[in-house]
Parts: sequence; C-alpha cells; structure tokens
Amino acid sequence: MAFVPVSPIALSWAIKESGFSPIDLDRKLRVAEGTVNRWIDGNVQPNRTQFKQLKSVLKRPGSLFFMNTPPLPSATKESTVKMRYAFGAKTRSRSPEERVAIRDASRIQRFVSELSRDLGLVSKEMPSASTNENPEDVANAIREEYITVPIERQMSWSSPANAFRQWRTVIENLDILVFLYPLGEHSARGFSFANDRPPLIGINTSWHASVRIYSLFHELGHVLTRTNSLCIEATGSDPTADPIERWCEMFAASFLMPRAKVEELKEQSPYSDAIRTATWLSNKLHVSRKAALLRLVDLKSAHWRDFRELEARYERKNTGGSPNPEETRTRDVVRKHTYGKCLSTVCDAHQANLVSEADIRTYLRVYPEELK
Repeated sequence: MAFVPVSPIALSWAIKESGFSPIDLDRKLRVAEGTVNRWIDGNVQPNRTQFKQLKSVLKRPGSLFFMNTPPLPSATKESTVKMRYAFGAKTRSRSPEERVAIRDASRIQRFVSELSRDLGLVSKEMPSASTNENPEDVANAIREEYITVPIERQMSWSSPANAFRQWRTVIENLDILVFLYPLGEHSARGFSFANDRPPLIGINTSWHASVRIYSLFHELGHVLTRTNSLCIEATGSDPTADPIERWCEMFAASFLMPRAKVEELKEQSPYSDAIRTATWLSNKLHVSRKAALLRLVDLKSAHWRDFRELEARYERKNTGGSPNPEETRTRDVVRKHTYGKCLSTVCDAHQANLVSEADIRTYLRVYPEELK
C-alpha cells in the first residue's frame, strides 16, 4: 500500500486551524483512535485514500501538507471577525463549519473584488452609521433612501422563502455580496465582512427562511456600522450585553417591522396574548416569530417573560425540499445559490478575457459556461 509523506508540521498547523481535534478527525476519517496523532508525531503516514479524505475534511490544497514550515502568520479574515452573541455572555471556539465558510467567503470576495476592478466597475457606497444613533431612525432612513421597498409589497410576497429571495436581490443590488452556507443549527446564523469592498454577508441556510431574512438585515446592520461579526444565537432568555449586537437586532427589527405598520396590525390581530400576536405578525410580514416578539418587547407590547416561553424549535428549517423546487440541484445551480449575483461579474470578466477558465475552476469549482 502506498503512503503519502505528509509534513507533520504542516499537518499539525492545518488541524489546529480547522477547529477539529485529532480525535474528531479520527472519527470523521473512520480510522483507529490515535491514528491522526501518530501522523502528527511522524510515526506513521496516511495512505492515499486517507490523504484524499484528509484534504476533503480540512478543506485545504494537497500542496499545503508537504510544507516544511507552516504558512506565515498574518491578519487572516477569521481573526478580524468578532464573535457576537444574541443572548447571554457565552464564549466558544469557532466551529469547523464556520471556519471553512469564513475562509471560503474571504477567498471568493477577494477574487470578485479584483475582477470588478479589472472591469472598471465602481461599487455603490453604503452609508455608515454609529451605534450611538437611534437604530429605528437609521432603519427608517435606509428604507426611505436606499431600500425603497413599500411595506405593502413586502407583505404581498407569497412565502418567507420567496421573501428571502426578493430581499437577497435587493441587498445584492446595493453591491453587497450575499453568500449562503449550510452551517448547521449549532453554528452562527450569519457573519459579515463590513470593512471590505464589496462588503459581504454570509447567511446560514440551516434555519427557516423567516430567520434568514432577519439574519440578513441584522448583518446589514453590521455592514452599516462597519463591524465585522460572526453572530451566534446562544441559548438564553435575556437580551445581550453586547451593545453592537443589540443595535443590529433593533435595526433589523425596525427595518422589517416599521413601528406604524406594527401598531396598525396589532389593532387588527384576532389575538390578545403576545406570542399568538407575534405569530400573526410574523406571517404577515415574513419575519421569524422570535423577531416579531422581540419587536413587541421593544414597543412595550410584550414582556421578556413572553419571550422566555417561545422555543427556538419554531424557527427551524423544514426538512427536505430545495431553495427552488423548480430547479434541479446541479453543480452550477448550487454555486449560483451559494454565491448569488456576483457570479455574473466573474462571467463578464471571462468574456473580457480578464480571467482564465483555470482560475474559475479553482475558485468556484465550475466551468465558465455553467455561470451563464
């Protein structure tokens, strides 16, 4: 059996950066416990099949594993993204899924940014906001001047899934990249690179579309305040002590649920208790139940004790199905769903001979003709 002479130093670095422990990798690679540690010690080497699986799990190019020294330390994108918690004051390490998504998003963002400059494209400049400003005032100004979607149109969309697609297009038309990743229910609901051009928002697709809508505008709040963030929905029942996170929550709620419309709908609600009213509002405005209840708390129409009764399971994504049932989930469809509108920039750059087919396949893992 052929073995692969990986560098123990490079392997140790890649594992540390991945967020996996050696024991985690033993399980994922289905090898005997202690095998990965023996690879790190240099006592044994993986065979070709194990090496192929190792590259796949760690999401690293094969050449990295033969380096005699680890990559030089630098200000990586992951190090500039601050973890923020919606509830409580918990701390944890970034999950492997979060690390991979941040690394992938950063890589594609740089690629698209370079191509945009080569094409002579000028990005729209989003306004900046301070967390010292009233988030409701900022939300009203953004809705009036930049995202002019009437509330009646928002309410007319056929479903939360359709509403998310519509909102994603609206945000992308502001020259903000919106990438979608299936990170799982125990990972961040979203992240943002607010200080780059173009700015980028990443959304976890493992939650119901109504939750994704709220996450999208929560991350837009981070873009406006220029605060790179990885936003965690921690278990808890009290508001966060993080002022930036709380500001972005209130911005998203105010944008999606304008005060005047919420007050009007409350009068029309057939329910008297806060949770049922929040459910009714969420269906009308295509927002999550928790977001609607948080808005009612902000407007003094509900209490935190009501929020404590609302369980997170209501926001989980239904199993099965696809983002668009009318589309077959081919490789190009998956890439378009993940990376969105920015793929048209890559296609334009290829047609202008500014990027090679090899680069497109390296960065996006598709052929140029699949971008059309």
